Amino acid sequence: MNMTNGYSFPRARRQRGAALLTGLIFMVIMTLLGITAARMAGLEERMSGNLRDRALAMQAAEMALRDAERDILNSGRIVGLANFVAACTNGLCYNGTAGYATPVWTTVSMTAAPSVAYGAQTAATAISGVSAQPRYLIEGMQKYCWRNCESSLSPGYRITVRAQGANPNTVVWLQEVFKP
Repeated sequence: MNMTNGYSFPRARRQRGAALLTGLIFMVIMTLLGITAARMAGLEERMSGNLRDRALAMQAAEMALRDAERDILNSGRIVGLANFVAACTNGLCYNGTAGYATPVWTTVSMTAAPSVAYGAQTAATAISGVSAQPRYLIEGMQKYCWRNCESSLSPGYRITVRAQGANPNTVVWLQEVFKP
């Protein structure tokens, strides 16, 4: 043993690098955990953004349904089935006595005419935050059964709405049957 200032030091043993190897393995594991956590955070952020955009599109679609109802009730252009034609003009389509063989919203444009933009007939304020204002069609349905099918067969209206979120690829379709 060597003595320096009264202290004795053990002889230097040959080291094999076990601490270095253990430290490197630990660093690789920590790096992989960090990368995985960052990817998961990014994925969760995209998912929450998509959910928010879907909710925005759904709210826009609901607002367009209410706008179409106001159009039916207050615009004065809809009285019974007057102004409804099979060719769908100005957002009004006639469903006929037997109804369409193919659903009308699948055969006409819901991004341009003949569908009607939100607020076009009711002067409602534009919806902010969406990539395009929602659009709707109103189908007049002859002999629509409302509550008591034996005693009252009167016209009803099927409203079909297409709305987009902030991302134009986020699209919501809603449909309702409305009887004033």
